Amino acid sequence: MGVAFIGKAKVYVADYAGAAAFEGRSFEYLENVSKISISFAEEEKKLSDYASTSGGVDASVKRVSDIAGSIDLRHFTPANLARVFWGTTAVLNTTPIVGESGYKLTAGKFIPTKRLINTSVAPVLKKGATTILTADYTVTQGGILVAGTITTGSVSSGDAITIDYTPVASTDVQALVNSAPNVSLYFDGVNEVDGKKYVGKIWLAKLGVAQNVEFIGDDFGTLSLSVTIQKDETIVTAGKSQYFEMQQVT
Repeated sequence: MGVAFIGKAKVYVADYAGAAAFEGRSFEYLENVSKISISFAEEEKKLSDYASTSGGVDASVKRVSDIAGSIDLRHFTPANLARVFWGTTAVLNTTPIVGESGYKLTAGKFIPTKRLINTSVAPVLKKGATTILTADYTVTQGGILVAGTITTGSVSSGDAITIDYTPVASTDVQALVNSAPNVSLYFDGVNEVDGKKYVGKIWLAKLGVAQNVEFIGDDFGTLSLSVTIQKDETIVTAGKSQYFEMQQVT
């Protein structure tokens, strides 16, 4: 007798490597994934029954034209962001920065610094050898908010300045610097209805780019992306799918 299904799973991803067995690839946990789904598109060819005035179908052929999926990631980790934006990550250090240039002290305006600021270590703003009074700005982790009136002697709105500051440890994500990645997916799940285990193995999939990412909103953010499931021609075992496999406790 069958049983209804409500699935929950931990989802893992690895860079596709045809030279390595699926189990030998380096899988990374995607953390909280609220959806992973697969859908099929089909095309059909029909031969009309020309021998009957009533019409009808003499024969038909159906083929799968596309195997698509979708994934919703709920944790905005640097690794997940880089993956869904086809990008890269780099760990940034906390080495103090001295004399960082390219900034202008404009009254009432905001200066975004190149790195996130460790606000427990006071930045120093200078015009040449002149240190800007702290009354002329407010420090945030993202940069410097200049006061509406500049009181430092010999300093005027629009003057070029340098900034000394200590950055916080952070990770940089660069978007759209790579092409769409080929990956392998593994989901380690359980049916909530009966508590029985199931697993899914998608041998080769191409990840789409994230859609409608809300960086400001009232709800928890979601990184939604499409997946195209492709044929893995390295799988040659008779009777084994070249697309994906499911195993389920019975």
